[in-house]
Amino acid sequence: MLKIKFLGHTAFVFETEKTSLLVNPVFVNDEPVVPDDLDVRLIAVTNHLDETIGNAVSISNLAKSWILGNTKTIERIKAKGGKPWLLHPLEYEVPYEIPGLKLTPFQLHRTITNDEGETERVDNMGLFIEMGQMRVSYLGDTLVRGPFGSIESDVLIAPVGDQGVFPVKDAVSLCIDLQPRIGIPMGWSSQEQISKFDKYIDQFGQGTVSIPIKPAQELDLYWAAGNEFRYELH
Repeated sequence: MLKIKFLGHTAFVFETEKTSLLVNPVFVNDEPVVPDDLDVRLIAVTNHLDETIGNAVSISNLAKSWILGNTKTIERIKAKGGKPWLLHPLEYEVPYEIPGLKLTPFQLHRTITNDEGETERVDNMGLFIEMGQMRVSYLGDTLVRGPFGSIESDVLIAPVGDQGVFPVKDAVSLCIDLQPRIGIPMGWSSQEQISKFDKYIDQFGQGTVSIPIKPAQELDLYWAAGNEFRYELH
């Protein structure tokens, strides 16, 4: 069984009996959405922006969690006080494996507006997560689908919004092309975005179920009788 817990914005915990992975312990309005005392084995941060790194250092220092990210992200986390022996840089398209988890990062990107009012490109890791006999595509903050348009997944977690990430129509289009069993929107800033995603997936999703998880909710995924996909939202 794979448990997926949504903590807010783009922060998720993926948990099985063997291990646990926190992705993006972000700050929203300068406040953490993840408690410092969360006990997890691994933390993955998809880009080097302070808002995405959030309180990863505090969580890691308390739980002795490994932090994973691209080279620039790891350098930034080290500068913020991350323990060097708990930091592990990832290479794009090179799988990272421990018992119960296989994590493959891919290079994507988003855009932001810098302090000078200029548009700036930011590298962002998309993650293909294999845990609990489930395949999860987690795209992080991105404007592009990269290889995720052709990676077969049971669950697709895609950003929707208007701040340098997918607009709703692009997230829906990816679900239609990829045909995951479950589509989860993240990073949304309005109920209208969620309603549109849910409506269009229901109309055009070809077998994909839209599950707009709310903060503190948990989604359990498992195979019944070995080959029947089941899910429960709590």
